[in-house]
Amino acid sequence: MEPFKFIRAQDTQSAIQAAGSGDTKFIAGGTNMLDLMKLNIEKPKKIIDINKLGLDKIEVLPNGNIRIGALVKNSDLAYHPIIKEKYPVLSQALLSGASPQLRNMASVGGNLMQRTRCPYFYSRDFACNKRDPGSGYGSAWGYYRSTGD
Repeated sequence: MEPFKFIRAQDTQSAIQAAGSGDTKFIAGGTNMLDLMKLNIEKPKKIIDINKLGLDKIEVLPNGNIRIGALVKNSDLAYHPIIKEKYPVLSQALLSGASPQLRNMASVGGNLMQRTRCPYFYSRDFACNKRDPGSGYGSAWGYYRSTGD
């Protein structure tokens, strides 16, 4: 992993100012980002923790719709009474998608922004246009084949 500067933003304005220019990533739970950094796929110079921005609420709006903040933890969303009652499939999907440890850290916004799970993307042994634009794509040459198990 490459060295980086860690900044804990206290509000939206400080997060924007801290980002400035250059290679900056925002994190909440950081579960996917940490994996990518360990593999040297992501090498941010700055990481800004946005957990204090107040986007961790699940709200029922006057029209009955639900507003889910980007920083809501997956476990909080899965176990929320309204979600369990009105959107049981969402609750079940969140509960089946990861271990309890990951669900307790991972945020809804992070899930939406998560990078691909493709094995070529995660392996530096193969070309991957999503990781390195213009490098090609390993599966075009048949380097990876599922056994179908």
